Amino acid sequence: MKILISLLLLINFNLALAQQDTIVQSGANTEMKRKAEETATVSPHDKIRYDTTNNLTPVEFKEHRIEEHKQDKDFNYLEEKQQKTWWQEFKEWINQKYQQFLRWLFGDYDAGSIFGFIIKLVPYILLIGVICLIIWLFTRMNPGKNILQQPQTAKVHLDDEEEIIQNADIPSLINTAIENGQYRMAVRYYYLQALKELDLKNFIEFEAQKTNNDYISEITNEQLNRLFRKGTRVYNFIWYGDFQVSKEDFLLAEKGFSELNSTIKNTKNE
Repeated sequence: MKILISLLLLINFNLALAQQDTIVQSGANTEMKRKAEETATVSPHDKIRYDTTNNLTPVEFKEHRIEEHKQDKDFNYLEEKQQKTWWQEFKEWINQKYQQFLRWLFGDYDAGSIFGFIIKLVPYILLIGVICLIIWLFTRMNPGKNILQQPQTAKVHLDDEEEIIQNADIPSLINTAIENGQYRMAVRYYYLQALKELDLKNFIEFEAQKTNNDYISEITNEQLNRLFRKGTRVYNFIWYGDFQVSKEDFLLAEKGFSELNSTIKNTKNE
């Protein structure tokens, strides 16, 4: 029984404390609200206070200064659209066609990828290649060489056969080769002698880069063509075939070349 009474008293005491706290809090809120209303309320008779210690003057804008600033280029932020030159339009057209070609060839590609980076390098690689080709052609042809150098009239570079035909005494070379038993060399001199005579009488036009067959095709006289063709076969067999010529073999070859040279001298070029 005593325990029950003690519990009831404890419950009533707690309720009383809670009620007291609620009353105190409510009063405090009411007081704060009242003070806030008093602070926010401005009386019609109150005046706005401002600083009267500084000597403030209004800013005046001068019309002539505004016009001066309008004429000043530093204050002109308008961008004039310049007309493109024909060279700029040509470059844009080339770039447009190049991009169309790439899209046709590779389709759409990511410009930021490695493949896109390589494609961007292609025009520069081609340009470098063209420049290198021009330099190579220039060094090969060397058009300014004859201008920069002094003319050389008495200096001509010839190969062995051309040197012999143009400058050597071929009959003396033939006799020297026969006396020394160099029959193979003598056959060569006989053939070069025939080429020289044919060139002098305009049956052929001697050039170092021509072949023996080229000379055969140039001779239109049938008899002369037949004899020269026969002599060419003998010469090719002995000289280019590295054939060791005996004295008897040389006498047979000499007879054919003597007939060829005699026919050249006695034939008129019509």
